[in-house]
Amino acid sequence: MNDISTEPKAMTVDPLILKTFLDYAEAFERLDPSVILPFYQYPAILITEQKPVKITNKMIGWVGFKIAMIQLKWRGYHHGKTESLEVRQLRDDLAIVTGTVIRYKKDDSELERFDLNYTLGKVNHDWKIIIGALLAIT
Repeated sequence: MNDISTEPKAMTVDPLILKTFLDYAEAFERLDPSVILPFYQYPAILITEQKPVKITNKMIGWVGFKIAMIQLKWRGYHHGKTESLEVRQLRDDLAIVTGTVIRYKKDDSELERFDLNYTLGKVNHDWKIIIGALLAIT
């Protein structure tokens, strides 16, 4: 008889995946593109309700994030929090982080909320964002 199991082997999730995402979320609150760009592997793709955007290098990323961050400031963004975070490590160098982001104004009223799905890849022992999908909750 063959001793082959059809159950997938459980992979231990690298704790640096979640740490990287939480550090990224904290850095984003500064609304400074240069602080978040090191979290990306280029080229990267961001998918929003409006359209997917390919970020081919840091300069394009800086311009795109600067515009988005200025718009957030105009809309009254002050801080955000993440809920229901889940990390799935697909293999040694690939993982997905999912959850919900809630953005708030200075008076703690809700500005917006959306689901996130980030695909991270391991690059030289660091986890980097390759694809980010941000989908509004309606």
